[in-house]
Amino acid sequence: MLQDLHSSRWLRIGVLMAVMAIGGCSAPAQPTQPVVTDYGLGPDKWATAWLMARHAVPGAELKVVPQGQPLTAGIAFDVPTSPLRRERDHAAFQSVMDHYRLTDPALLRMAQIVRDIEVNYWGAPDAVESPAVEHAFRTLQQRHGRYSVSPECYLAFFDKVYAQVKAGSDPKTAADPARLDVDCHALASKEAKGALVPEMSIATLLAEMKAGKTVRFVDVREPEEFVEAHVPGALNIQLRALDENALARIRGADYVVSYCIKDFRGFEMARSLRDAGISNSVILNPYGIKGWIAEGLPTTGAKALSAQDAQSRLGECVMSPEVCKADAGATLAGGAKGTSK
Repeated sequence: MLQDLHSSRWLRIGVLMAVMAIGGCSAPAQPTQPVVTDYGLGPDKWATAWLMARHAVPGAELKVVPQGQPLTAGIAFDVPTSPLRRERDHAAFQSVMDHYRLTDPALLRMAQIVRDIEVNYWGAPDAVESPAVEHAFRTLQQRHGRYSVSPECYLAFFDKVYAQVKAGSDPKTAADPARLDVDCHALASKEAKGALVPEMSIATLLAEMKAGKTVRFVDVREPEEFVEAHVPGALNIQLRALDENALARIRGADYVVSYCIKDFRGFEMARSLRDAGISNSVILNPYGIKGWIAEGLPTTGAKALSAQDAQSRLGECVMSPEVCKADAGATLAGGAKGTSK
């Protein structure tokens, strides 16, 4: 009997060890490192960002810093200090493919497309889809502003490229540019709601101003854009310059309205302000300075009205928004055309 009890005891220990190995007692999985790069404009930059986040390091957070700013911690790519960068004869996309040994045929086809666009300047394209993808990429930037396309929108664009390449039964069939269209504006609005960045209609904002509420406008565009035309009284603060001194200039207003041209950068600033404790941070609807002008509201600057005339006009619009909206065409002709570039 003692021998039976001894054997039973070891049997129970063996079962327990097996359960511990299978269950939650093994070493916890290490968190996925973020993938990090700086902001850029080329297709290779964003195709590689997509490849890193979607396939090379699945589930990794993509972090993009302004050019010239130090990279945050993570797996760096498409920067001079990383081996995952563009070389003379191949794109950064291909470097990532090689490093992570990715063999998905659709990814290999995308590598050809990216190389055609970024490296193979003079030769015939290796992938017949390449001209259509390049055209769709350029259209995306032209429609939304070259410096206003968000990383999320670029990822959505290459999601579509991948889906179309993967679904193509005939690799010689060129991609359809229309099927690669991405509505960055709708995407930003959806994300803004998820990130608790409220949208305030311009009509509501004017009504609040009429009721005596104070509003601080934050123009996040570059100084040369700001000088041409901006909302009367706006502060020009870029995301890279958001510090305690900038926050001190913003606090105290009933509403803080961040904007750019169509509010991709405006949304990012509004979200950053809320993260910094500015709970009354909002974006406009219609979006950005383009939406502002479309509502017949004035701008001031080198290509717009004088500061005094713009403030006077804004006061009139606060009292009678419908009159200003009716005069929207005249407002655009008054010198603010350059703001919609």
